[in-house]
Amino acid sequence: MIYPTSKAQLYNANVILDVDWDLEDTEKPVIPRDEIKEINLLIKFRIETDIHFGKGLFLGYAGSDRALIELYVVESPPWCSAVLERNLVTTNISEYDEVNTKLYLIVDETAPAYGVEGVIKIKAKAANLNLIKGCEKVFTLFFDTAYIPIIKTNLPDVNTKQINPTKTAVFPIEIENAGNARTDVLFEIENIPEGWEASISEEVFLDEAKGSKDTAYLTVIPPSQFGYHYEAANIKVTMTPVRTENPNEVGNPLYATFTVYSRGLSTNGIEQIFYIIMIIIIILIIVMFIIRRIRKRP
Repeated sequence: MIYPTSKAQLYNANVILDVDWDLEDTEKPVIPRDEIKEINLLIKFRIETDIHFGKGLFLGYAGSDRALIELYVVESPPWCSAVLERNLVTTNISEYDEVNTKLYLIVDETAPAYGVEGVIKIKAKAANLNLIKGCEKVFTLFFDTAYIPIIKTNLPDVNTKQINPTKTAVFPIEIENAGNARTDVLFEIENIPEGWEASISEEVFLDEAKGSKDTAYLTVIPPSQFGYHYEAANIKVTMTPVRTENPNEVGNPLYATFTVYSRGLSTNGIEQIFYIIMIIIIILIIVMFIIRRIRKRP
């Protein structure tokens, strides 16, 4: 049988494709690095015809074979890897059929947290089924990325210092944002030995851009009472990353230990010792004067 070239105007018989997914799969943010996000895709296939010639074409072709549907990821963010479980699925040639497959997402730590939606574009394509026109369509899926609190530390100076007991040890601690959102880094000092003093910046603020840096300073003061000192102290610092916009999103802390050796003579407090000695001398002079007076009496 020969059909005229203007057949598209004489009948209607078309493949219609839809791709759906569960919104719960995309509403929960993807955790960078630590999660392979699995999104269930539902591929819907149907044939739409008119009630005359197109319907006849469909009835003559239905059930004789299976339809092949090709799937492609045609767009994804540079910080996301999007992989389909299958690039080819099949359905029955019928008025309606559907088939399931999966999309897997992996995002790295450069993915922006919450602020910018991730966009995945999936193309579904079904070839012509004889005189039934095929279909090619692109579907857009949106998702969010969770906050990943990662920081790195760099100690420009060594973490061990030897100082005179009258001096102060200062340790710069450079903090780098290796996560994907603005981050506050909270500092806490542990293990301060008795008689020693230690202080540090309460927090530093890191911009959203990966690699942004700031510096905190740890100050350690040893005991400085008068005398010779031969002491050492280990000061432990805890550094905890927190998302700036939500203090409930807290990352795992980092730890650093700093050792300070106090060596040498301290003259602090010698003035007090001098005054005490002078008072003792005065008292002795007074006592000796009184004793002499007593001895001179008849």
